Amino acid sequence: MTNPPWPSASNAAGVPDDRPAGPDAGLPRVFDVYERLGHADPTGAWDSFCRAHNWAAPFPRASPADGAGDHVPSARPTEGGRLLSGVWRLPPAYRRARWLALRTPPAGDGRPAECRPLYVVGVGALERSGAVDDDALLIRLRDLFIPAGLTACAAGRELRAKEAEFLWVAVTAMAMGAARHLLETTARLTPGPVPPGAPTVNLGAALDRRRETVRRDLTLAAASDAGAAAPRIAEGVEESHHLVRDVYAAAYQYALPRARSVHPLESIMTGSVPVLQHARFTTSLLPATGTTS
Repeated sequence: MTNPPWPSASNAAGVPDDRPAGPDAGLPRVFDVYERLGHADPTGAWDSFCRAHNWAAPFPRASPADGAGDHVPSARPTEGGRLLSGVWRLPPAYRRARWLALRTPPAGDGRPAECRPLYVVGVGALERSGAVDDDALLIRLRDLFIPAGLTACAAGRELRAKEAEFLWVAVTAMAMGAARHLLETTARLTPGPVPPGAPTVNLGAALDRRRETVRRDLTLAAASDAGAAAPRIAEGVEESHHLVRDVYAAAYQYALPRARSVHPLESIMTGSVPVLQHARFTTSLLPATGTTS
């Protein structure tokens, strides 16, 4: 299977433009840049994005509770994310929020506080779990799983609701770039021509069409009213995420019988986990005016 090359953002001379694409860049360029970065290095693209952009900035923040004693908040690494335990002090604003960002104490490694991660969790999930002491404005957690894709960096430039489409498009582009990389790697693992009916062939063609559609829609959205465009962009983002998940499932199932003892796709899939986790929630994490997320 050979996918046609996807054009990256280029300057007038046709040379790829490696400059970062921030919220002030046009959405078509944001898509081009982050699709290329996700294709080249899914893990590095997501890490760099989070260091540069604090997408959790709009959420109320819960800080470690004073006098927590043996219940000082901690975040233990586990497969796919972290396990949070401890007691946090809730801000009163949490009652009006859908998402909450949890801070942890300094790691003792000399880094400034703003470099510490923010662990994002749904307020509704906390309330249903019985972890919230509303009278005392405390939450008590024991091994609550936080996906890696819901971990933000406080040091990045703070994103706001008016920049929601930037977040959606950048995350979608990274996920689609990672899926393109996965399909290309799957093709290299297959000796000889890939059978025409192989699921990866059909999904590769679908991914190519989807990229063209996304970029066309973003170009049209740039020329239309922002409020009217947001719901259409959100719908396209969701469709793209469904396709990316199908690509990952099919690539793994197709390549697995041909794999050695250590699956050659394992590192790609593991490295893509955070951006795929985030993609599942991106339009509800930072909804824009005019959406229903």
